[in-house]
Amino acid sequence: MKTLIPVIVAATLANVAQAQDVYVGGSLDYHFPHSGDAQTVGSLIAGLEIDAGSFSIIGEAEYGVQVAGDNDYDTARVRVLGSYDWGDYALRAGGGITEYYFGEDSAGGYNFGFGAERTVSANMSVRGELIRDFMNNTFTSAVTTTRVAVVYNF
Repeated sequence: MKTLIPVIVAATLANVAQAQDVYVGGSLDYHFPHSGDAQTVGSLIAGLEIDAGSFSIIGEAEYGVQVAGDNDYDTARVRVLGSYDWGDYALRAGGGITEYYFGEDSAGGYNFGFGAERTVSANMSVRGELIRDFMNNTFTSAVTTTRVAVVYNF
């Protein structure tokens, strides 16, 4: 019995290591602060997904810069997402931390969001999301982001 437990743990870890997917992508985000001016941001996204059947856990990081709009700030997010795979579609929800950069100043907070992703080829998918940032010391207390992204899966 004592040798059975390490064998089960090793088999489980090997299965998880084999089920990892790395991806990168780009998105066009529309930031709508609840007070102040809106802006459009282009973001680079990178993530690691660990599959466990139909469910997945994802660690994701992103950095965005202003493309258009009256505000001028960059964004950074680190998020943990849960995903449910439904064939060609995946439903995702999660949250994490957010940082906005205004030149020399910055403002931090947290975020949560949900969305869906559609597989279009073996390595490519498109994603739509709504993300809500709650800031503690900035021009507004909350920013809602609408995102359209293209993701390349390795």
